[in-house]
Amino acid sequence: MVSGRAQAVLRAAGRAGGWLGAFAAGSLVATLYTLFLAWVLVTLWAHGHRDLMAFLMVCGGVALPVGAPFLAAVYLHERDRETACFAVGISTGVLVLSAFAGVMALGCQDSDQQALHDRGVATTGVVTGQWRSDGPDGATSGIDVRLPDGTTHRLPGEQSPVGAPVVVTVDPRGDVDTRLGPPPGAPDGVGLKLAAAGVALGCMAASASCAGLVAADLRHRRRRRTGRPGGVTALVKN
Repeated sequence: MVSGRAQAVLRAAGRAGGWLGAFAAGSLVATLYTLFLAWVLVTLWAHGHRDLMAFLMVCGGVALPVGAPFLAAVYLHERDRETACFAVGISTGVLVLSAFAGVMALGCQDSDQQALHDRGVATTGVVTGQWRSDGPDGATSGIDVRLPDGTTHRLPGEQSPVGAPVVVTVDPRGDVDTRLGPPPGAPDGVGLKLAAAGVALGCMAASASCAGLVAADLRHRRRRRTGRPGGVTALVKN
């Protein structure tokens, strides 16, 4: 016969195991889905499908970063956890959305750099003019460069004198814009990894806020199916 203390320990271990299971499953699924979605969009960007990528971003590219915290907040609100509802809905939503945007921005930037590193061709052009533009983020300056094939490119960077030769890197496929300078080195991916870690942290925060309630709901439903006492107490009282 198992003692009362042993039963209490087993019940506590079961509750802890249920919480950890719900937390791990929610964190893993949400993180993998978000990063997979980002990988699909960055891959479309890398292969030059910019219009399709923009369409997917508008139609549902941020569905999980926005939807998951919202659904978590609704779930908590339905179980009278208003404080946790607002905390999850606001803080987790901002964190995951910001991290997802970072993954997209840094992923596309690294993708362009990797493409020019792998297949970029260095060629020498001639400066035909200088330009300067003022915008919300400050002033931007650069030069107009005419390449040997007769095309002219407006490139941001250091302003060289008109008529001076400059080295530029061209993507033979035309997927990546021409850049000043020789082909770049391979990207280190540090910023992209940090943004991916931010996505994981946001998904973990949402899962941690809901894991206990999810585990309790699952235990309640299992007891109702098996007819065990304790799971239908509230129904009997009502």
